[in-house]
Amino acid sequence: MTSLREHSPPPVSADDAGNAPVQAVSRMEWQLTALPAPTADPERLRGMRVLLFGGDRETAAAVERELTGHGALVRRHPAASGGEGGAVDAIVDLTVGSASAYPGEAWREPLLETVAALREHYEDWSAETSARRLYYLAVTYLGGGMGHHPQDDLAQPLGGIWAGLAKTLHRELPNCNARVVDTSLSAVRDLPGIVAAELGRPGELEVGHRDGQRLTLTPVAKDAGEPAVPLGPDDCVLISGGGRGIGWELARSLAATYGLRVVVTGREDFPTGDEPWFGVGESERKAYEKELWAGLRQGATPTDIRRDIARVRRLWELATNITEARADGLRVDYARCDFTDQEQVRALLAREGHALTGVVHNAGVDTAARLPKKTDDEILRTVRTKIGGFLNLFEEVRELGDHRLKFFCSVGSLTGRLGGMVGQLEYAAANEGLARLGRWAGRRADFPVMTLAWPTWDRIGLISNFSATLRYMAAIDITEGLAKWQAELRAGSEGEVTFVGPLGRAMSPGQATDYPVVPDLPGFTGTYPRIFHLGEVTTYEPHVRMVSQVTFDPDRAPVLGDFLVDGTAAVPVSVLLESALRGAEWIVPEDYRVLRAGSIEEVVVPLDLLRLDAGPTVWEREVSGSFEGDTWVVTVRFRRASDAGEGPGAGEASLRVVHDSADTRSPTPPRRDVKPTTVWRSGPPLLSWRASVVPAAVWSEGSDGRLTAVVRPCVPNDLWATLHAPRTALSVSALENVVRACASQGEGVSVAKNPLVIGRIALHSDERGDSLIEGDPALGVWRVKNSESGAPVMTVSGLRGPVGNG
Repeated sequence: MTSLREHSPPPVSADDAGNAPVQAVSRMEWQLTALPAPTADPERLRGMRVLLFGGDRETAAAVERELTGHGALVRRHPAASGGEGGAVDAIVDLTVGSASAYPGEAWREPLLETVAALREHYEDWSAETSARRLYYLAVTYLGGGMGHHPQDDLAQPLGGIWAGLAKTLHRELPNCNARVVDTSLSAVRDLPGIVAAELGRPGELEVGHRDGQRLTLTPVAKDAGEPAVPLGPDDCVLISGGGRGIGWELARSLAATYGLRVVVTGREDFPTGDEPWFGVGESERKAYEKELWAGLRQGATPTDIRRDIARVRRLWELATNITEARADGLRVDYARCDFTDQEQVRALLAREGHALTGVVHNAGVDTAARLPKKTDDEILRTVRTKIGGFLNLFEEVRELGDHRLKFFCSVGSLTGRLGGMVGQLEYAAANEGLARLGRWAGRRADFPVMTLAWPTWDRIGLISNFSATLRYMAAIDITEGLAKWQAELRAGSEGEVTFVGPLGRAMSPGQATDYPVVPDLPGFTGTYPRIFHLGEVTTYEPHVRMVSQVTFDPDRAPVLGDFLVDGTAAVPVSVLLESALRGAEWIVPEDYRVLRAGSIEEVVVPLDLLRLDAGPTVWEREVSGSFEGDTWVVTVRFRRASDAGEGPGAGEASLRVVHDSADTRSPTPPRRDVKPTTVWRSGPPLLSWRASVVPAAVWSEGSDGRLTAVVRPCVPNDLWATLHAPRTALSVSALENVVRACASQGEGVSVAKNPLVIGRIALHSDERGDSLIEGDPALGVWRVKNSESGAPVMTVSGLRGPVGNG
């Protein structure tokens, strides 16, 4: 059903339906996993227009020769060669391809070249709807194991900047297929062949080449170590940017829990106390802000007033935090320091360094805007605050004569590990760069160096639109987050640790196939079915339309051998509709409102279309969504991939998925404006079921002709012969038995001319246990309930026999 590669994670407990437990936020570490060698595809690069830049001159020339030898049309970036512009299909970014004894700002010019290239092609690439044309490939030099192999050569540790950027490209360029290829500087002679092998291929976003192997990173749930770092009143912790937000929450909790001293910092002087807003409550501060707006009459501009208000809010929050903490007896001090300025860092550590036992690099800035609206200065400022601030702080700490540090903790973000939101290209780049630099630093320090990659915190931090962030991933509760944070500090953790919540509704098709999806991930049972049924996307327009090639393979789905049309194995109608429902989940309104599939309507399925070929059969599935009044409706169409473009005459199944608001759970009465199938056919059975996978119901007929049966649900592992079997949105067992009951009524229909028609399937609730089916064949209405509670599960209307002769 999908091309998703299977990975083998550690076993997890599951319930009887095969569903792994869901946790709010899980602690994850990333481990190297072997990937298969790429398959030969000699025509893949022929005619591809490639823009190449970065790296050293010799390596870039070798890559150009290799790609040209495969038929690609390569040009160098105008900034490097003075060449002419024009549309391109791929960007190959060789990034910082030389060793750095000290990384410093070696990232600056290569990053600006990357940004310039993306800006140049932004309009073309953002408008592209084909999912098979555009590729961005960045090369990093972290040793071939993305810095995770204990023997990785980290002579050039800055590649994480491009890894984070690549992971976020799909947010602004939905059909850009990104890949980060990692190698080592010592093996750069092999790079031309690696680039030619990886460019233009689907699959995992991060691929390392080391010792003849292809590797990627797989998440594994792992608890923090036992407490090994004592903290108490004799300790002093420095927190960069810790005067507000999550940095402040940590500062206050450390001071309150352990009685230690905390030094928090900011880029501005602490208020003098004479300011009109100093020491006042929030309502008084807002009144003062209204007075600032009155300055419009005196000639102040709205921009100036907004800037002044933002500054007042920052300083008011800082002053309030510090004064309240001191009033509570907490040992919290403030120091002004811009950590991108090495002299300021040096002065601060000269003053405080002798007392420090812990450091937390928390400083960060974020400008939330799409790339064309950002200046180079804004991009550089975001990256420099994370990367430059880290390097300045780390190097000065190492220069201290007496190393008393118990931990050095960098505050990262899941925007780096899993990609950011729209407008966060350089923020994701900065955070992933920070994580990779942390591994480099850990090999040079005699104290633990850790990077903690957090999801959004509940209504605090740099996020300006909290509700929008929940579309991407669940937020972490402040109390829970602080407990986890303290546990990492006390354990003296090292390397990169991520805290992952369930993925939100804004997951894109590209993101879904970029990463190994394993049961350890929170929300796996809700997310994985969408990915399993995604198929290979060929066309994608966010919120509008998606076309995928979905494969029905009997070797991966035993259920495909359970149903026959004229004696030929075929796709059961329930499995087809399951694929339709999962496909519809990818096309959602632009506001990502919470919706549920309330009904499937106007189902028309040519019976001949259901028949399978020998081996895997590829279908094209098209889903398109729009509002009908206030109702979101997704139309789904299926056709053979070989018949694509020939129209309905080639045999096309169609249906509509009508969505309700998420809290609508009451049963919906069946619609009566439906047309049942009534065309007769004599001869041998047209539709038949082996009932080896989908259990056959035993029907009882009442005196009024109505039918009843109890049927057990299908176990996902019986339907799909895959490592991870997805749960179903439909009651496959109940629906398939309803179709079978209608097929047993009288004679059949013409397989070549007459489709199966179902007027409406109202979806009331998830299937939980055995189902009771009550059917009225004369009316074509079939009600499915939970056999124990009587709670409605599904109502099928507009389906009465005969639809075949089973």
